[in-house]
Amino acid sequence: DWELALQRKGAITSEAKEAVVRRYFAGVNAKDRDMIVSCFADQVELRDMCGISKGAPRLATAADMGDRCMEFVAAHPDVRVFFEQEPRADREGVWVWAHWAEEGTWSGESCGLAPEGTPIDVSGQTRFLLEERDGEPKIVKQVVYRTFTDWELALQKPVFQEIATTNVSA
Repeated sequence: DWELALQRKGAITSEAKEAVVRRYFAGVNAKDRDMIVSCFADQVELRDMCGISKGAPRLATAADMGDRCMEFVAAHPDVRVFFEQEPRADREGVWVWAHWAEEGTWSGESCGLAPEGTPIDVSGQTRFLLEERDGEPKIVKQVVYRTFTDWELALQKPVFQEIATTNVSA
């Protein structure tokens, strides 16, 4: 269990890194912002390979990560994240990979978007890089390949429209 793995002292083991990743997903399911935030370093590099950023790195704080997750669960109050493949460290113990899926419904208002009642049908894989921060393993980099919920697509619409407008030649 993730709590026991984190109690071990010494070098950060693959098992301890995997435990942090499991705790992150458990925090999403529990809708526990503090649990989510506790998994991340003060600064995190994000790469969303399928989003409008096309994988360009961007930085966020641990608090930003918790806030974004809470926006997501506000839009999808019945969300349940589960593993298609449990978090597992690579052979060198550097990256932890998780294959996940989400179930639920867009039934809550979040980020100014009214719910549409559409089901969640998304899945993906996330690669996590963890490093020691104050003696504990923390997520410092997250690379995501995934599909999107309708809520996430709706959040991107103004960006798409802005890009299209600025790229139009006169």
